[in-house]
Amino acid sequence: MKLAIRRTYLGDRLSLPDVIDGRLVDVQAAYARMLETRGSHRDDAIPRSRREIAETLPGLLQSDPDLALVRAVHEWALAAVDTGDLTADCTWSAEKELFGPPIGRPHTIWGMTANYPRDRQAPPAGEGAPRRRLQGFLKAAGALAGPYDNFLYPAMSQRVDPELELGVVIGRRCRALEPETAMAAVAGYVAFVDAGARDVSELDNHRMDRGKGFDTFGLVGPWFVTADEIPEPHSLSVRFWVNGELRQDGNTSEMFHDIPEQLSWLTEALTLAPGDVVSTGTPPGVRSVRPGDVMRGEIEGLGVMENEVVPEPSRPRAAAAIGATAIGATG
Repeated sequence: MKLAIRRTYLGDRLSLPDVIDGRLVDVQAAYARMLETRGSHRDDAIPRSRREIAETLPGLLQSDPDLALVRAVHEWALAAVDTGDLTADCTWSAEKELFGPPIGRPHTIWGMTANYPRDRQAPPAGEGAPRRRLQGFLKAAGALAGPYDNFLYPAMSQRVDPELELGVVIGRRCRALEPETAMAAVAGYVAFVDAGARDVSELDNHRMDRGKGFDTFGLVGPWFVTADEIPEPHSLSVRFWVNGELRQDGNTSEMFHDIPEQLSWLTEALTLAPGDVVSTGTPPGVRSVRPGDVMRGEIEGLGVMENEVVPEPSRPRAAAAIGATAIGATG
């Protein structure tokens, strides 16, 4: 099952992207309609749907880690298209620019680093390549943006590198996971472009916090895909183009440390909550972009993102509030 976010003036709407071509089916609205067709009054069905189905993916996973109710709505909607029970007022148009990040605002976004060979000349993971130690960083939730949003190039940087990565979405609160059972904590996957301003990180004594945290430096989407639809996440093609030039052409099989190992290592220290995201590192081929470039990323089974690189709008610095009270000298 796939879930997308449709931006509206009423807020972000959790939607089903694969029921009607060219339309997004609002999950809460479809559930209310399902209840109505089964005998509930519309005035009772609408508030019930709001109570029982959260509006964001983290909230949804917190209340229903298996997504059982949303799966039931999805199955009903697929059948209701043919019967005519799914009415047009349960849907939204699907303009690309109105897609938001399907993961909402997670509590924790963790990015893995150094989890793939540096270049194509290096042997693939598992074939004599030196295993680099597990390492990573926390990424600011404010960096998240949608799959077709403009990618904002910061005025203070001259070297911005986008990296296409497989993002793992956590389904259950977890700590101290064992590698043998860690995959049970995974709800599904997203394509994730983790961008960084390398020169800013160098200014910050090689800390990644600011350099990885600019607005739009975490592009996600176009949808969240449940784990049952991606039975082998360690064998997915990862491809990233800039202006039509293929720069990254890799596979998740190249990871030095697989997903269970990453989750076990990370949860030795961190408690992960439903909806949290672990971005698992990127294959070789990363190069810088400049304003005017067009980026396109695709991970097998997870859809396509496309983003234009534009200069960050100028923001005049607010004058510092002095707030000092002059103390007049007596005399």
